[in-house]
Amino acid sequence: MMKLCLATICLSLLTVAVFAADDPTVKLEGVVDLTPDNFDKIVTGGKHVLVEFYAPWCGHCKHLTPIYKELGATVNKDPKLKNRVVIAKVDADAHKSLGERFEVRGFPTIKHFARGQPVSKPDDYTGGRTHDDFVAFLRGKLAADKTFARVAALDNIVGSYADAADKTAVLKELQDKAGKLTDSEEQEHAKLYIKFVTKANEKGSDYFANEQSRLERILETGSVSSAKAGEISQKLSVLTAFTEPAGQSEADEDEEDDDDDEDVDDE
Repeated sequence: MMKLCLATICLSLLTVAVFAADDPTVKLEGVVDLTPDNFDKIVTGGKHVLVEFYAPWCGHCKHLTPIYKELGATVNKDPKLKNRVVIAKVDADAHKSLGERFEVRGFPTIKHFARGQPVSKPDDYTGGRTHDDFVAFLRGKLAADKTFARVAALDNIVGSYADAADKTAVLKELQDKAGKLTDSEEQEHAKLYIKFVTKANEKGSDYFANEQSRLERILETGSVSSAKAGEISQKLSVLTAFTEPAGQSEADEDEEDDDDDEDVDDE
């Protein structure tokens, strides 16, 4: 009798675990639960955000839950992804206003809110729905989005740096223009422009490419903290203003669409 009771209890616990594993409403590591109260605080256009709009009763949504759980864990453990990507989900059955706002017609609907693009115009995600499919999609978006820390007003100045006879004058113009910026993020990124040009004036124009290679090697080790990885990614983005010819980033992105122990401290 006791064995029968134990077996019944074990079966009940197993059943609960199975249902919990497939329940799209459960909290998942690395996945943000969105509501009308926090949506516009999380989805701002400052990062790439992949959002699943689901309904608790939807069979396909339940099937996606363990995959989304694995995806959230992957992003949460990868500094290069965590600093620039948000994985999120929203119960569009409970929060119908969000489903209506983004014209959700079925479940699950997955939308990609691209960094730098209006939140009102997300892209429908139409790719595969395996863990690897999602990761490949996100890495592709980050690879194409090299210019997230660039400041257009400063790019216009540093574009002439290589051919400038008076590189000190370029630095002065850069500092003057940076002092007139009003956006807080642009002000922070402007400090990197000034730092890099100052270093290049001391070490020569090869500094830009050498620094880019050094930072890429550090990032590839995967041994840096999440915060440090974010700093390095910003620096690499700004460095493309000096190392890539005008228009090259756009060309790289078009091509992708067609094809569908070093010291971490600053020098």
